[in-house]
Amino acid sequence: MSGDLKRSLHSGADALDVKKPLLPTSAAPAGPPAYSPPAHLADHDRPFRHKPAISILALLTAILLVGLTVRHLSSTCPMHAPPRAASPVTAFLARIDRQVTAMQTTVQEAAWAYETNITDFNLQQSTKAALQLNALMLQLKAEGDALDMSRATPSEKRQLELLAHRIGGVLKDPKDQAQMAELVGNMQGLYGAATYKGKPLEPALTETISTARDWDELADVYIGWRNVTGPSMRESYEKYIGLANKAAREAGFKDMADQWLGEYEMDSSEMQDLVEDLWDQVYPLYQQLHCHVRRRLARTYGADRFASDNLIPAHLLGNMWAQQWGNIADLVLPYPDIPSIDVGPALRAQNYTAERMHKLAEDFYKSLGMQSLPPTFWTKSMLTKPADGRPVVCHASAWDVDTQQDVRIKMCTVPTADDLVTVHHEQGHLYYDLAYAHQPLAFREGAADFFHEAIGDAVALSLTPKHLQDIGLIPKDAKATDEDEDEKRALNDLMRIALEKLAFLPFGYLVDKWRWDVARGTISPQDYNKGWWDLVQEIQGMKSPAPRPDTAGLFDPGAKFHVAANVPYLRYFLAHLLEFQLHRSMCRAAGHDGALHACSVYGSKAAGEQLAGMLRMGASRPWVEALAKGTGGREWEVDASALIQYLEPLLEWLQQQNEGEVCEWEMPEGSKKRKASNGGLKEKRRGQHGRRHRRHRRRHHRKHE
Repeated sequence: MSGDLKRSLHSGADALDVKKPLLPTSAAPAGPPAYSPPAHLADHDRPFRHKPAISILALLTAILLVGLTVRHLSSTCPMHAPPRAASPVTAFLARIDRQVTAMQTTVQEAAWAYETNITDFNLQQSTKAALQLNALMLQLKAEGDALDMSRATPSEKRQLELLAHRIGGVLKDPKDQAQMAELVGNMQGLYGAATYKGKPLEPALTETISTARDWDELADVYIGWRNVTGPSMRESYEKYIGLANKAAREAGFKDMADQWLGEYEMDSSEMQDLVEDLWDQVYPLYQQLHCHVRRRLARTYGADRFASDNLIPAHLLGNMWAQQWGNIADLVLPYPDIPSIDVGPALRAQNYTAERMHKLAEDFYKSLGMQSLPPTFWTKSMLTKPADGRPVVCHASAWDVDTQQDVRIKMCTVPTADDLVTVHHEQGHLYYDLAYAHQPLAFREGAADFFHEAIGDAVALSLTPKHLQDIGLIPKDAKATDEDEDEKRALNDLMRIALEKLAFLPFGYLVDKWRWDVARGTISPQDYNKGWWDLVQEIQGMKSPAPRPDTAGLFDPGAKFHVAANVPYLRYFLAHLLEFQLHRSMCRAAGHDGALHACSVYGSKAAGEQLAGMLRMGASRPWVEALAKGTGGREWEVDASALIQYLEPLLEWLQQQNEGEVCEWEMPEGSKKRKASNGGLKEKRRGQHGRRHRRHRRRHHRKHE
């Protein structure tokens, strides 16, 4: 993949798009539309948590409120209606599928109308449709509570169990439900309306933090954004956590943390153990990157500004949350004098329209053996910003509207390298939707929430320089004049990937780590900000450019959209690792022999069928089985080894550059000190195998209890 194209992978102020939710976020009071982050930048026989009774109202309301992946809600064909002797569960699930499908299509169309034409009327219609769906749920509740499960099949039990696991923030008391919706709606509204010195986050503040190179200017914007967002929602967030924990307990969990981690069909402690192992696995590589970047920043801003704690001031990384560092690539590339290859000029010179860019992405998926996008995609999608000037939500999103293969993309596409990657990413959502459209309601989901986000990005990793040459976006004569220059350009490209993908992982971990600790009471309300910055220091190796005490009423977690909007974030941490696993597995299936970063699976039907087999499963089996299917039976856990293998040439270069440096940073008081690692990945991997073996042993024990 070319350097500038690699850099665009989910880059920007808030890199990660949230796949279009099933419904708008509750029926919150009318006001300015909630902020959406920019687009240019988702064991066989494992036992499930048992619940003595399942409230269908709660189950379906969960789908309404938690903002799950948009799905087909297909009708049950009358010719295939359940036989007269079918169990009550069979008939009930069929009715849910049929009735909710019809209503859901109305809801989706209303939401689409609003986001492609933001008016008060369209907002009212969208809210009205959501309330009608609520009424349908109330109608189904009485029957659902009295279901006889004695004749339910394993598949039916799994469907109901999955729905039970997806309860999120649903409270039994309607007054509590209303209060929670109001709290989240208010926090979203505060975030979306926030400005600093009259400037909104997008595009003004993001532009400054991305491009400025003045220490004080960057610090002013970085601190200013936090001062105008967090403090006003701190009290609301404390109340929200109380209600979220109450909802979790009502659903049979210990607290919100237990519930969120329990969504992955594992014990919450087992899932957290897996996540911690993944972070331990990538930490040595991240530490090497951190060490190099800090040294280059000290060269730029002056070594006297960098303390002996080896922490990086977080306002210098080119991103409002220091979650991706691609905007400072010019300061840290191994060989900044080697020109990168940008396909943007070629797209414009060849008169690529938005439709042609989407056709190009479709061609990639078709080359893997997948179907063409339905004709309605081209007539119903919004692929460019409307010429009539009406207000729309330009943030790219993939939509799955009904059971008739009505899939769409909403995106203000422009001919840039960034948008070329975004188009491939969004179509990944659609091809997943289309693959599992035949499944029943509960299974029309990704195998887990992070699967959806990984599909398109795994495909985008195949946009290598060789592939871009083959499709005419890089001239055939653009090859370097000597092998040494090729190697230098490849290292630059890998550095750009590391700045986007590897640098994201600590932030992707700490956002939900902080929320788990808050929900469990490990971080108390009076220490919200201290707890946040302790994790930033421990995990990211960073610090604020100025003190951020709780006594000042500060609430810096609220400066992040996903915290204000109550969107879980672990999915992005896991997706960033899964995409490299899937890429490696597809490359194996395609017969690739060579460096992983040089592999393109374009045209490989074998790679496509291996991927499609996983996509067709939807959520019908646990995600570990879907992962095994997608990796040719080789892998049953998320693992960082593919990312490490992909970046291996860069790691070797970083270790050489960091030789003799002290690469560890100071930990907050009470945190476990990590050892500096200059080539300790093999030792880390050995440790991972031991913990993984213990996890498998626990699962085996539970299976045979």
